[in-house]
Amino acid sequence: METFTLVRHSGYAVAGNPDLEDAVEVAEITSQQAYMVRAVGGRIFTSRADAYAAEAAINDPAVPHLPRHRGHFASQRIAGAEIHVPAAGR
Repeated sequence: METFTLVRHSGYAVAGNPDLEDAVEVAEITSQQAYMVRAVGGRIFTSRADAYAAEAAINDPAVPHLPRHRGHFASQRIAGAEIHVPAAGR
């Protein structure tokens, strides 16, 4: 079964583009990584479509370089990018 989460956008995490500092992107995760995501308060998606919908809800699709970040990033990483932890109630 495929599972997904949101992480800091690779444009910032890898390339260091400051315009993408608060942007997120979808990352496919293993069942082992899912435990870490849950432990830090990140979200797990069992549908790729749901994960991309959540990504779009955080990143403003009309202005991709100005994301509407909600939440924070944990110090734990998936493929080098910090796990996104949504704000309480989201």
